[in-house]
Amino acid sequence: MTLSPLYYQEIREHHLFKELSDDCFEHVIQNAGILFLKKNELLYECGLKARQFFLIHSGQIALFQMSLDGNEKIINLYDPAQVFAEDIMFSDEKCYPTCARACSDTTLFYFDAQHFRSQLYDYPGLCFSIMSDLSSRLHEQTQEIVELSIYDAQYRLVSYLLKKACKGDLQSCRPVIVLATTKTLLASRLSITPETFSRILSRLKKQGLISIDESVITLNEPELLKQLIGYNECSVSNAKQTASVV
Repeated sequence: MTLSPLYYQEIREHHLFKELSDDCFEHVIQNAGILFLKKNELLYECGLKARQFFLIHSGQIALFQMSLDGNEKIINLYDPAQVFAEDIMFSDEKCYPTCARACSDTTLFYFDAQHFRSQLYDYPGLCFSIMSDLSSRLHEQTQEIVELSIYDAQYRLVSYLLKKACKGDLQSCRPVIVLATTKTLLASRLSITPETFSRILSRLKKQGLISIDESVITLNEPELLKQLIGYNECSVSNAKQTASVV
């Protein structure tokens, strides 16, 4: 669907587009569009030829993989104002490495990846910005591998909540986190069974460390939660979340 001018300013303010000249931005927009997905609707399948990357306007997207026996693993969750699949611009493998599905009714913008890549030659500053984002994601994925290999389920859940609350700054944690997805999806994202996920939340609630009101989790004792898992500055130095929505 053709992109309405009503959305131009929203897109223009994103770091991927704000450094482009007006003429270049217009060329990019001419190769862009908007999609509306219903909850649980598939955006693309793993292995599909990748021609586009996406910016979320509203809703949430889950990237996931399916095993041969039907088990599903959530790789990542993306919220409004976040971009995903832009790494395909720099990959020789021109296929999506995961599946993507809407977690709720979702609106997103799509952009022609190769056309956007062709614009980067004139904007080295933008190239470095993209490299910084991709490097941060690589760091986060490396940290996730470490957590999966070394730490238990409680550590992973508490660490995730603190990263969302602190947004990279231990000194300014916001204690209220709004869950924009189901606990089952979040449990899969953290490689925790739903039963274990619920038990850990119940235990933390019983200890008075958190409060739960439907989709809202309040960290009553952020400092005690940090002490519980030995949380430190390195844990959040690259947690570049733009909102406390998970």
